[in-house]
Amino acid sequence: MRFCSPGRRRNGLYPKATGSQQPNDTHHWVLFRRLGWLAVCVCLLGPTHAHGDCLVGERATVVLTVTGGMITVPVEVNNVTASFILDTGAQRSVVTEAAIVRLGLARDQWVGTTMSGIGGVNRRANADPYSLTLGGVALVRRTINHDTSLTVGILPRSGNAGPPIDGLLGRDYLSEFDLDLDLAARQLTLYQPRGCAGRFLPWAGDYASVPVSNPTESALVIPVMLDGVSLSALLDSGASSSLLAAPGMFRLRMGPADLTGDPSAPVSGLGTRTLVMHRHQFRSLRVGPQIIDAPLLWVAPVRLSPIVDMVLGADWLAGRRVWISYATRQVFVTAP
Repeated sequence: MRFCSPGRRRNGLYPKATGSQQPNDTHHWVLFRRLGWLAVCVCLLGPTHAHGDCLVGERATVVLTVTGGMITVPVEVNNVTASFILDTGAQRSVVTEAAIVRLGLARDQWVGTTMSGIGGVNRRANADPYSLTLGGVALVRRTINHDTSLTVGILPRSGNAGPPIDGLLGRDYLSEFDLDLDLAARQLTLYQPRGCAGRFLPWAGDYASVPVSNPTESALVIPVMLDGVSLSALLDSGASSSLLAAPGMFRLRMGPADLTGDPSAPVSGLGTRTLVMHRHQFRSLRVGPQIIDAPLLWVAPVRLSPIVDMVLGADWLAGRRVWISYATRQVFVTAP
């Protein structure tokens, strides 16, 4: 988990930080500058799909890499390619200390971020890259100043072969787009719909629509049913596995005795500490019209922000094509 509280700019400048920032965001790990009229013109010049008054502007397609359950994308930071985890569960985007050196990033002299969670407490000055792009599309945070600030933190070690992880790309940048996520094809397509509602996708096959709520900072919370009990789930592409948290355990009336004999493993977060979680088999998990029989989920008495019962991670995303529509507050999903 982590809690983040970024500083704010006034008149384009960061105010001098006084004291520690108060936490306001949580995230967990399971095993694991400005867009002006030019950007709008680029969008309109790209491929579009019209549905009445709805325009579905395609911005870019990038190749995904999936290693050990982690979904990563190539982000150009200061014109250098970096590997970032695609993380719809994170409020703030993060870069590691090692990546700051490798990418030649400047540190913000005015603003830092305090993060606290299962990995411990970390306080560091933010990184301030002069450019961020994904698939050639400029990335800016969804703030008044459209800045490119990055929180600095310690990411858990994946223990897998491959290039090091430089950071994670969170909702502060991702929520500017709709995301067509196709793990089977190892492909992510960015769209920016205009005037769209209902079933507007340019997909050829059949798909289902799942309504979502956004309780805070573009978080995507989906209604699900686990063993016949209605729960709320955070859609978190940054978590390699799905997780049942403390509120969900309470609703299902689960206690430590129910986890006796279940496999367990330590997991890490943004920091150095670890937490033991248990792998438990449930009877069924329903998301929209789709039912998964005998799902294996990690269980731990942790609390998440926003307050949800569980997390749907990359293991759920892996078996299906998913369109995450921040513009219309829907998630569309094909049959597995």
